[in-house]
Amino acid sequence: MLCFCSVKASAYSERNLLQHTADLKQLKSVVITNQKWVSYPVYTDRQGWDKLFASMKETYIKRGEKQLNYQWQVVKATDYIEFERSGSREAMEKPFGENNLAIVDLLLAELAEGQGRFLPQLINGVFHTCEMTSWVLAAHLITQKVHRSLPDHREQLIDLTSGDLSSMLAWTYYFLHTEFDKVNPSISIRLRHELEERTIKPYMNEENYYWWQAFRATPTTMVNNWNPWCNSNVLQTMMLLENDPDKLAAGIYRTMQSVDCFLNYIHADGACEEGPSYWGHAGGKLFDYLDLLSENTGGQISLFDNPMIKNIGEYISRSYIGDGWVVNFADASARGEGDAPLIYRFGKAVHSEEMMQFAATMNKNRLPRNRDLYRTLKMLEIRDELAATKPAHITPPHRPGIPKLSFAI
Repeated sequence: MLCFCSVKASAYSERNLLQHTADLKQLKSVVITNQKWVSYPVYTDRQGWDKLFASMKETYIKRGEKQLNYQWQVVKATDYIEFERSGSREAMEKPFGENNLAIVDLLLAELAEGQGRFLPQLINGVFHTCEMTSWVLAAHLITQKVHRSLPDHREQLIDLTSGDLSSMLAWTYYFLHTEFDKVNPSISIRLRHELEERTIKPYMNEENYYWWQAFRATPTTMVNNWNPWCNSNVLQTMMLLENDPDKLAAGIYRTMQSVDCFLNYIHADGACEEGPSYWGHAGGKLFDYLDLLSENTGGQISLFDNPMIKNIGEYISRSYIGDGWVVNFADASARGEGDAPLIYRFGKAVHSEEMMQFAATMNKNRLPRNRDLYRTLKMLEIRDELAATKPAHITPPHRPGIPKLSFAI
């Protein structure tokens, strides 16, 4: 079987959508400081947390109870080196990943219960994590200047996992630093220090360069899901820690410049060239980033009315062909249903009934268990709305202005 596909594809375009929305001076005038943008209850607001967790409260508490006797695992030097020796990622990633999930379970359980029962073990996990040389995976550490998979303390990288961990620990600091201080102020001091040294300062150091920032990208450079994924984590960390208005605005603006490189690279039709199974980490992470940016500016900096952003969102519903199958390519899976709460949130923001109804079709009422705390909190907010939405998935006819695909088989 021979298949030919002809597409009129648009070239790289310096749209710079975010920078055209606001320059640094304009950004400074609308940035919300001192975490006043956060809509979640403070730790001591038990009524607020009971309302947010609702019927899921006991599930999260039980998950935390399973971690009360968890033995924090040491990621040994030889675990990192194993990637160089054999190419195996599991030796390093398995213990590290289990530690990270334990922290998430304990944090959510403490927020749900609010009695301090999970705090000692959570403090153990936080302090243990702060003692690590790096939060970057061994497989990604090879981009260090020394090009080895053992962490080099002289250089701090930011990768997908370290970014996720930074944003999750920044939320931990925001919600619980006062409670930590009651035990020992050094806990919060150390945690904040590590977040600044591992994420904020390296990102803002113009002498550093991370390939995913794409500041040196050319029209032929691929800018992939790492860009919005890492930038959304850096943005969260800054928003939750930085209280100097000038520094906060400068940090946010730098992320806007970087994410613009991603928006310049992808096509106006919104297709995810990494395939549908990557959409949650590409278009989905772009949405998380834009959602955070809108929250921190009171909606003053927003791209949700831009047709291109809506196209990026609706790609996930239009690539789905039914019964769990998607139109896949590259190394994407042919099976996929997507993250229903994420799809619903995206659809609601861009006013896409198509996405919201598709999300309801995909909804399995699962409770996520991963290190992405922001998405978990957002899921708790819209879970009832999603459940009440009528499921539907009908792929609309060809959208005017978007090139058609033509196939010859």
